[in-house]
Amino acid sequence: MIDTAAYLNDVNKRDLPKTPKKELDRDAFLKLFVTQLNNQDPMSPMQDKEQLAQLAQFSSLERLTAISKSMDGLTQTVNAVIGVTATGYIGKNIMAKGYSVAKKGDDVSSASINLPASCKSVFVDVFDKKGALIRSVDMGPRNAGQFDFKWDGMDKDKKKAADNEYRIVVRAETATGKKVLADIEVSGKVKALTNSGGQSFLELEDGRKVLLSNVTRVVA
Repeated sequence: MIDTAAYLNDVNKRDLPKTPKKELDRDAFLKLFVTQLNNQDPMSPMQDKEQLAQLAQFSSLERLTAISKSMDGLTQTVNAVIGVTATGYIGKNIMAKGYSVAKKGDDVSSASINLPASCKSVFVDVFDKKGALIRSVDMGPRNAGQFDFKWDGMDKDKKKAADNEYRIVVRAETATGKKVLADIEVSGKVKALTNSGGQSFLELEDGRKVLLSNVTRVVA
């Protein structure tokens, strides 16, 4: 006696449609091309131009696949080398392109500001994480070049600001009133190396993070 339930289950399994592939891969392309040749109308065969166009597409697909595999391997190798190299920053003081400074107690991290032109007025504005202006420091007139900046940790009411991470923005103008865009570097001691979103970051002892690619120098 046939087990009806088992039989129907077997039929259902055999009749289930296979999940279609989202992309036309190499094997599927070849099968489709051969099938197309076998089933073409003898009275109206596929033109040479059509065959060449399809074969050109296949050739491009093969080259792109090979390039993709090569790039994946190269990316893995580069990331491994970067990881090994970046560990050498741990425990060292670095300067990196950025805008953040950290305050903890009386200790505030320093920054270096580089002006591309001489300016009659230079202000360094300090903002908290919410974007509120905490302090505006008047640096006076400055010649073109680099100078160090270290916020004293006081707010505009001459009170100690809370321990936290802050952002600095430079406002500078020349004698003719032309606004000048300054380059800013921030400092810190590296504690660890982290990776996020395919990018490498250096984690500083005060909790800030800087892109590894933004590091400009190691300082004593």
